[in-house]
Amino acid sequence: MKVVYPVCIFQTKENYLVYVPDLNTNNTYGKTIEEALYMAQDLIASYILEDLEDVEDVTKNEIPKQSKLEDINIKEVQKYWELEDKDIISSFKTLVLVNLDDFLQKWSNKSVRKNLTIPQWLNKKAESLNLNFSQVLQEALLERIYKKL
Repeated sequence: MKVVYPVCIFQTKENYLVYVPDLNTNNTYGKTIEEALYMAQDLIASYILEDLEDVEDVTKNEIPKQSKLEDINIKEVQKYWELEDKDIISSFKTLVLVNLDDFLQKWSNKSVRKNLTIPQWLNKKAESLNLNFSQVLQEALLERIYKKL
């Protein structure tokens, strides 16, 4: 499921401040515009998906209504957040697309069953040491994944 929300972005000397007017005064920031936009996606996804087990649980009634971009007054948002004109280098409003499925998958700790084959001698040795096969496999996979990054 995808959602689109308008955001207001204010560039300061240090950061890009991001405000999502439709989400109960939630805001975030990033050092770069790319980071700020990603943080906006993360904020929107976490707000909507909080306490949900699966994206199918999200109904239209649970998703905060999205305003039209043209209905957002960036000067009013700036005034609400008490941002001084002297602190703002530039400001603009834009739409942020969020694929909730992507974030739900990223944050999910739902277990998936995998079958594997190992040599018998290795199985016996691991069992004699009371090793948790799932934990060892997870640790090894994470180590391999992070080495590739």
